[in-house]
Order: sequence, then structure tokens, then C-alpha cells
Amino acid sequence: MTSACLYHRLPRILAALTAAVVLPFVLSDAALSAEAVKLRLAHGYTSTSVEQEVLTETAKRIKERTDGGLEIAIYSDNQLGSNADVVEQAVSGGDLIVFVDASGAAEKGLPELGILSGPFLFDDAAQAHKFSQSGLFKEWTQKLAETGNLHILALNWFDEPRDIIGDRSFAEPKSLDGIKIRLPPLDAWVRTFKPLGAVPTNLSYGETYGALEQGVVNAAESSPNAIAAARWAEVSKHLTRTGHIRPWLGYAIGEQAFQQLSPEYQQVLVEEFQKSGEIASGRHTERTKDNIEKMKAIGVEIHEADIAAYRDATRDFYTNSSDWPADLVDRVREAGR
Repeated sequence: MTSACLYHRLPRILAALTAAVVLPFVLSDAALSAEAVKLRLAHGYTSTSVEQEVLTETAKRIKERTDGGLEIAIYSDNQLGSNADVVEQAVSGGDLIVFVDASGAAEKGLPELGILSGPFLFDDAAQAHKFSQSGLFKEWTQKLAETGNLHILALNWFDEPRDIIGDRSFAEPKSLDGIKIRLPPLDAWVRTFKPLGAVPTNLSYGETYGALEQGVVNAAESSPNAIAAARWAEVSKHLTRTGHIRPWLGYAIGEQAFQQLSPEYQQVLVEEFQKSGEIASGRHTERTKDNIEKMKAIGVEIHEADIAAYRDATRDFYTNSSDWPADLVDRVREAGR
């Protein structure tokens, strides 16, 4: 090959060499952009719970809808730390989806959200679900994202409302006067039962079985599913269906991490977690029916409470709070109808 010929072919040779060097870097960048976004999800329920079951299905649907672009690894049993710890990690910018309830979320800068932890707020699950889709609730979640750096994906993962199990019927609110009742150390619960004359007693779930058996407390309250899981029906033979508090439960992500996702992924996350909330609620209802039948089979008597009397006896919860205006309860209930 003559030097003249080589001279004329040199530009093409250099172009080919350049492509050979640059192409791997171009492909590498493309591959990098196609890598899945990976989030962790932390909760305290067991690996055999309804929540774990539904969350696994949720993660699968999200991965399918995003063609593998958004993956969620689920950690049950508080593997990543206590609920309070992982919420703080999420608020601080961690790549975490975390379990939240209305009371805990309210503490992140939106005190009016705490009204959802009040007694006898809605008549049924349908009203609660409707409120979770209302304009007022969406205003709250937007404000929480802005002020508390916590973006609620869904807060409609309802278990059945909480009932009272004990050594007698509590069909009327006056029957709680002087009764020692195991309550969680949460303000909403204490503010619900003190006006009824009950004596709140703080015990762990593990301590409550023995306390009921020995008469240290006369009663305890929780969802029927939690009551069954704790086996309290073995030592207390009266279940009163008060349905006094419907815990607002769900999942949230730090606002910083949420905004790093594409609008498409944001929409998928919200839609799927809200859809799964309805699925989980339905499964809790079915499990509640089964558990009540099992309680009946071991001799537990089921009592229906006078809900109107209970609602009247606890109305001051809503009108005497410094965290929200007295008319807020009416606005919330109207949005759920």
C-alpha cells in the first residue's frame, strides 16, 4: 500500500478506531440508565401476615407494570429496625418505603391528621375508603410531603376496627366505668377511654394474656384478628363488637426519594399501594369472620355494642383538641359520605 493511498484512507481508519473505543462507554451508559430502580420496604408484621402476602403481590405488580424498572425488596419482622427508626431513615432521604399510621404521620408536621385515630369516626369501611380518596385527604398528604418530607402512598390498609374482650359485656359505654382495661400507650386511645370512666393500663401484648387470666385487668382491646393471634379468648369469654377505633394504616416514602423517581414510577407506586390497601382490607375482613367463629367455638359470647351511645359519650375527643378546629370532624365525615 502506497503512502498516498494510506493517507487517503486515514480518516476512515481513525473513525473506526474512535468508534471502537467510544462504543463500549456508550453502551455502558445505556445499560446503566436501564438498570432497575431498587427500593427497600420495611414493616414489623410477620412473614406469614396478610400484609406480607399482599405486599409481595404489590411488588410483583409494580415490577411487571414498569417492565422490571422498579423493584421493591420487602423486609418483614422489623429486620431493618423499629418502625420509628425506619421512618426517620425515610424522612432523612433513605431509599425506603415504610409502614405508617395516622398518629405517627401526624407527628411529622401535620397534627390534624391525628383526627383519623379518633373513635367512631366513620360508620363503615366504605366511608373510610371514600375519605382516603377525597380532596381534603389529598391536601393533607401534599402538606405532609412539603412540611414533613414524608410522602404517603396509601393509608387505606385497614384492619377491622378494634373491639373489647373481657370478663363481661361492654355493650353500653357506662359499663366501662371503673374497668381496668389494657390500652396501648397512645394518646388517642387514652383520650377515648378516660371519658368513659375506664382505667387505662399499659401492658405489652405478651403481658396481657396473664393479666386477663389473673384479673389484673378486666378487659383489653384490639382488632379481632390481633385478639385471636394473642389467644386472649382462651382466658376472656366476652367479646363486645364496639369497633371503637379504625386504625389508619399504610405505607409512605420520603419525599426526597419519591421526587427522584420518574413521574411514571410515582404514579405506579401510588396506584398500586392504594389498590393493595383495598385488597388487604378485604382479606382482613374475611379473616375476622373466621376468627370470630373460632372464638365462638371455644365458648366466647359475642355482644353488639350500642354504637350511638358510644359515639355520643366520646364526642369530646373531636371538639376539645388543640390540634384541629372543632368543626373538622364534620368536614371529615362529610367527605366520607
